[in-house]
Amino acid sequence: MFSKAMISLFSICLGFFSSACVWASSDHNGHELVQDVHKVGTHIEFEEDQDEVYQAVKKGYIRPFSEMYAAVENDLYGRIIKVELEEDDDIWVYELKINHQNNIIKVQYNAETMEMIMIKGRNFKDAIKHDK
Repeated sequence: MFSKAMISLFSICLGFFSSACVWASSDHNGHELVQDVHKVGTHIEFEEDQDEVYQAVKKGYIRPFSEMYAAVENDLYGRIIKVELEEDDDIWVYELKINHQNNIIKVQYNAETMEMIMIKGRNFKDAIKHDK
């Protein structure tokens, strides 16, 4: 019979192996590599081809969507309705459109640091979380 410890170890190894397989299958598609999560109702656009994105991810210039979503959730109220990823003057940028109280807020995040670098739109100050 298998002990609980052996079953747990097997589960951990299986989970690691599954994750490694997903990572490996995404090796040739930079867009899939970045888009590690998808939220329903969010339109996604990549301005650069997947090979450029793949190389930028490997070099650490682009953080995955899960980290971008976490940064937005930490900084802002509202729902992301559009995400664009593009390179601008050698800096990778997430350009977002967020719906907050029926106002469209445009936000840019540095894709490497997850630092907000621009925000604008009608009543955008209402969308900013001040209780950090």
